[in-house]
Amino acid sequence: MKIGLFGKKFSSDNQEYLQLLIKTLESNNIEISVLESYYLMILPYVTFSAKPKLLQNDQILQNEVDVLFSIGGDGTLLSSVGVIQDSNIPVLGVNIGHLGFLTSVNPNNGVENFVSEFIAGNYDIENHSLLHVEMIQNRETTHSFVMNEVYIHRENSCSMLSANVYVNGEVLATYNGDGLIVSTPTGSTAYSLSCGGPILTPDSNCFLITPIAVHTLTLRPVVVPESSKIRLVPCDKTQQIFVGRDSKMELMSSDREILLYKENFSVKLIRMKNQGFYSAIREKLMWGANGVNK
Repeated sequence: MKIGLFGKKFSSDNQEYLQLLIKTLESNNIEISVLESYYLMILPYVTFSAKPKLLQNDQILQNEVDVLFSIGGDGTLLSSVGVIQDSNIPVLGVNIGHLGFLTSVNPNNGVENFVSEFIAGNYDIENHSLLHVEMIQNRETTHSFVMNEVYIHRENSCSMLSANVYVNGEVLATYNGDGLIVSTPTGSTAYSLSCGGPILTPDSNCFLITPIAVHTLTLRPVVVPESSKIRLVPCDKTQQIFVGRDSKMELMSSDREILLYKENFSVKLIRMKNQGFYSAIREKLMWGANGVNK
């Protein structure tokens, strides 16, 4: 088996855990490859029995690894999607970050235990839908994809953002407020959740439209089928707005449209047995802390 290691940042506080993970993988005769940028980051803190193969992003697309270990928090896992893209390589999130809805393993699991369970195949694979993003301006279109959400937000606190929302060509509503979020089921536990949106399971096969501090209180989050095409059109063409795509945000002219629809590939996330979506929700949101714990 060939495992790739990926991370965005590294703290010396996690040195012991990462070193034990590397040692455990090596002792189980697993071939380790590391994203070059991450390798240079961790090199002062950990050692390998032999220098691992260093990878660039495009090499992962050529199936140089069987599984990618994303080491960090949810933000790191979101970035790993840009690494694997449509290669169909499963990702296992190893949480050394904070909340960790998407990651399946944390230091409390014990390295040796989770590695042995992983090698034995004691895990499930979740398919997570992505949103394809078309940014359209001056007859030019840029394409990207997101795993969590796309959002538009007003630039300053002195004026509202007004935007028309269309679903399959039909007007849904004009939203006036701080902004608007369109999320996947994966993203329902991210920004949308903090704005009052519902939690969706990964297999919900739908997308979620959630207003941010909407001026008209009767406008509520709306769930639409994942076959929908959603179009966001800011009303004031002279106003600048923030556009966020997962962990990336940029200031742009509102004289543009954003078209969103289901991407033609999905992301495979590995969940270890007894560490599935519902248990993650219970643990991270501390539901029923004094009740059922099985």
